[in-house]
Amino acid sequence: MYSSKKDLIEKLESEKKRFRDNLSQIADYEKDLYNRVDNYLSELISFINDELNEKVLSNDVTVRYRTLRDNLLESIYNCFGGEIYQYDSIFPQILYNFKVIKLFSFIAKIDSTTVIIGANGAGKSSLINELRKNNSKINSNEMYVLPAQKLLYFVSNIHDRNGITRDRYIQDLKEVDLKYNTIALQPFQIEKDFSNTFTKLITFLIKDYAKIATDASRGVEGLPLALWDRVERIWNKIFPEITFVLESDERVVEVEKNGSKYSINGLSDGERCILFYIGNVLLAPENSYIIVDEPETFLNAAVYNELWDLLISERPDCQFIFASHNMDFVQSRTNATYVWCKEFEAPYNFDYEILEEIQEMPLSLLTEVSGTRKPILFCEGTKTSLDYQIYSKLFSEFCFVKPVQGHKQVIQHTKAYNDLQHIHGNRAFGIIDNDWMDEKSIKEYKDENIIVLPFNEIEMILVDESVVKSVLPFDDNTGQQRKFNNFKNAIITSCREKKDKIISIALKKRLDEFMESHFIKKSEPNKHDAHVFLDSLASKFDLDSTFNKINSIVEESLASSDFSRILKICNLKNEIIYYRGNTEVVPNFKEKALSRIALDSELYILLRTKYFNEFVTLLNSKKT
Repeated sequence: MYSSKKDLIEKLESEKKRFRDNLSQIADYEKDLYNRVDNYLSELISFINDELNEKVLSNDVTVRYRTLRDNLLESIYNCFGGEIYQYDSIFPQILYNFKVIKLFSFIAKIDSTTVIIGANGAGKSSLINELRKNNSKINSNEMYVLPAQKLLYFVSNIHDRNGITRDRYIQDLKEVDLKYNTIALQPFQIEKDFSNTFTKLITFLIKDYAKIATDASRGVEGLPLALWDRVERIWNKIFPEITFVLESDERVVEVEKNGSKYSINGLSDGERCILFYIGNVLLAPENSYIIVDEPETFLNAAVYNELWDLLISERPDCQFIFASHNMDFVQSRTNATYVWCKEFEAPYNFDYEILEEIQEMPLSLLTEVSGTRKPILFCEGTKTSLDYQIYSKLFSEFCFVKPVQGHKQVIQHTKAYNDLQHIHGNRAFGIIDNDWMDEKSIKEYKDENIIVLPFNEIEMILVDESVVKSVLPFDDNTGQQRKFNNFKNAIITSCREKKDKIISIALKKRLDEFMESHFIKKSEPNKHDAHVFLDSLASKFDLDSTFNKINSIVEESLASSDFSRILKICNLKNEIIYYRGNTEVVPNFKEKALSRIALDSELYILLRTKYFNEFVTLLNSKKT
């Protein structure tokens, strides 16, 4: 075997020379053959030079990949030193084998469960389908591909059902494409692809069960556990209430549940899918790659997580490769390697990146946002918080909005995601509360794609005049204006009455922010070290200056009676939204305001333009 591109190319060049040296001695009618093979070899050399990574031929790969690779390379090795007719007859297959080696090289050094992720439309399913087609052409036992569509039905009268064997079933599965983008199919094709595969699987499992039972009755020793018994052992851990009755004469299965019997087609789509998965995983050749597209199809999270945990445990000799859009499934895989599919273009152009755990950005979060081509917008809060409810409505047209708890996480994840642009080719933005930030910091954050609210807290957007008027039950503009003015005056009154509270909350924000960024450096400080550290904090945080600055801003804003300035310093969200909103505007003010923002497109466009126009401009200016 050749362990480098250089060695392999030198051997191919020597073969070219061998045939060229013979060219003068051959008859004219054979010269076309020699020229054709010479072109074949030149094409193969160019492919190896241009397309194959050095690692593909090295020994620094997994045993499983090396087995697949060496089996594929055997066809060319068998030609070396042989007749030219041998090259001519199998060269298309040789070149195809090299293309498969290139395509599958993404897994060359990965020896764990692998999950392929990527944006919708990146080509994950196309990659799996190409692997399936390759597998059928190279006649390999190293790959076992389960495609995405699982419209599975049992039909007892299909042709030659009872003649199915293990090898025939595995070969038939290689030929089947169980995923279609159209329903414009001929009835025969539907029966062949949707029914035959499931029918033949069940039939073979029953035949295997009957054979082992017959051999056991004849006293044959050392018999393995029947495949159907192994299927049931796994099935019963998921659905203990559903049992099966095998009819060996008709080679059919009946289902029993709650005292009732029915056909196997009476199982739900998800239950038949699980049966299909279990049977196929048990049938996969030893030490093979088991490749599964959309492993969560028809299944809820609790079921598919348990199912694949059981199947991976059942086949420790195999390596599972999943392609999934479902982030719950992706994140449920333990000890998995993640491959980010940037783009796949058949037959073998695969642009990908193997993801590593990144300290600044959890892999779970990176995989979650991998499914979108829209820019990411990280915000504070959770999916039930007001932040997310507002931002998702305002920006979902432009961004994939992802809440990540606090402002520190927003800043951290935005920076980390943008640092990984070479992997995903996308970009992220963050949006955080103002929290008394100075203009210098606001500008610095803007340069890093982080937008700072014009308010201390997002709740203040609900106090906007348009939002308030939208929830009022009457159309009279004079009445609406009177209500809003009363609400506005009540807010100003609250802020003046709670001036000290506003200052205290602001001071705490500044102090918390300071403490979050100051830690004692020594890992094992003694009492003296602790004293020195605590004393240093007082000198680093200028309390008087900070307090005086906050106090000055608050007093100037309140003295101005400018409502927009007062909203900027207001941090009394509970009093303003829940108390003043409910008493001065309408009961359940917050819920009604959120509902109006969600339902009224003119309103949320107005808010987006009024408060975030610069952000939308930034989004549009940075389109890639």
